[in-house]
Parts: sequence; structure tokens; C-alpha cells
Amino acid sequence: MNLLILAVLALSPIALSAQAPAVSPQTPAASPALYAETAAPVSFSSSIAADALAESAAAAPSAATPSKGSSLPFSGLAIGVKVGLAGIGFDVATPLVPQWLNLRGGASFLSYTPSTITTDNLNINGTIKFQNAAAMVDWFPFHGSFRLSGGATLYNDTGLTATLSVPTGQSFTVGGTTYYSEPYNAVTNPAGPILGTGIFTFGGNKIVPRVTIGTGNMIPKKGHFTFESEIGFQYFSAPTVKYTFTGTGCQSLLLGAYLNCGPIPQANITTEQNKLQNDLIDLRFFPILSFGLSYKIH
Repeated sequence: MNLLILAVLALSPIALSAQAPAVSPQTPAASPALYAETAAPVSFSSSIAADALAESAAAAPSAATPSKGSSLPFSGLAIGVKVGLAGIGFDVATPLVPQWLNLRGGASFLSYTPSTITTDNLNINGTIKFQNAAAMVDWFPFHGSFRLSGGATLYNDTGLTATLSVPTGQSFTVGGTTYYSEPYNAVTNPAGPILGTGIFTFGGNKIVPRVTIGTGNMIPKKGHFTFESEIGFQYFSAPTVKYTFTGTGCQSLLLGAYLNCGPIPQANITTEQNKLQNDLIDLRFFPILSFGLSYKIH
């Protein structure tokens, strides 16, 4: 009996150890596994936030990149056609300060042959020619259609070139003196009747200032087409007149006889030129009037 009790007592520690849960050598790895499980969501959230910030930065316009549009000088272009006192022409415009200032350049052309002009029995036949090129700055003080413009006529070829004639036996006046055009006669008047040329130049300066007011912005905020009007003046120098005469003029005609005949004296020609120049002096402020239609290309 005593031996049996001693045997039970000896075996009891072994039995207890067998009943206790076995400790796996991998059990300490549970803590890293738990760390990995808890750390993973944190890493995932940071990645989403970084991606969201990157997408927001990509979507937002860069402050260093200028916005596309009409906020820059020379960012637009328009062309237009016009008709007015200077003839038919065209304009090209681009903005300097959009909706405030435009740079505009253009040209006009006209060639016209009127019917015979008669003054003091002097018949004038010729061609009136307008050829002008100009550069302007248009200012829109109210950001609308109304504009004030200033600039220069860079090329001016405006005037009249004509031939002069006086029918045989007709009287005409040059320099305050009346003459009669003597008919051709091989003996008494081989020079023939009075003929001549006249050149009327409106402004001897090729580059002259000009100012206008008008309506229409060739670079509008919306749309492409703009109706334009413009009125003003350009300052030419005083008009110049030059006469030349050939043939024979007589100071009296009595019973069909021509008396005191000869070429027209240069002094009388100069007097006549000066008289006509004084009559035309106001045309040194040559008028500008035109209407047009423009199209904004971009």
C-alpha cells in the first residue's frame, strides 16, 4: 500500500504537465503577427491620402502656368474690310491690353476719274488717287464698343493728276489775267492752243498724325463678327498745286484777230497756283470716315 501511494505521488507531476496546454515554439510570433495586422490599415490609409493629394494637385491649375485665353498681349487676331472717303480697304488688329487697347493697322485704296471739271473756262481731266497705309492704337475707355484712336498715316499718296485744256477761241483766267486760246496756225501760231498739266497733292509729308473716334472692337469678348465705324482726321501738310502750260494765249481778241499773244507768263502761273493752294488750305486736315465689318480669327 505504501508503495502504491509513493508511485502515485511520483507520477502526478508528469500527469499535470501532460494536461497543461503545450506551448508552441512559434507562439512568440503571434505578437509580430498582431503588429502586422494592426499596422496594415495605417499604411493603407496613408497611401490613400497621398494619392488623393497627388490627384488634387494634378487637377488644380498651376499658379506658375499662365491661363490660356485673351489675357496676354497679341493673344488674338482679327481682320476686317472697310469702305469710306479713302476708298476700299482692310484692317488687321491684335490686343495689347485685352478689352482696353488694340493695335490696328491697315490700308485703303481708291482711283477715280471724274467728269471734266471746268474752272475759269479751264477744262481739267484727271484721276483722283487715294493710297494710304496707317497704324493706330484703339483705346476702349469703357471696356465696350466705343473707342478713341490715335496713330499715324505711314504712307500717303493722295492727289489729282490732270490734263488742262482750253477750247480754241475761249477765254480763261490765270493769275488774274484773262487770256484767249489761239488756234493753231502753221505761220502765226505753230505752238497751237493752250494745253497744260496740273498736279494737286494733298499733303507732301508721307508720315502724318491721325486721330479718330469710332465704335467696334475687332477683338470682342464674345463672338467673331464686329461692325465698325470711324470718323476723324489726319493732318496732312498744306496741299500743293503745280501748273504747266504750253501753247499760245492772247490777251485780247478783236474782230477775230488775236492780239498780244505768247506763252503764259510764269509769274501769272505762280499766282494762280498760290490762289488755289489757299483755297484748299483747310484740306491739310484731311477727313477720315469709314464703315466696316471685321472677323476675329482667334
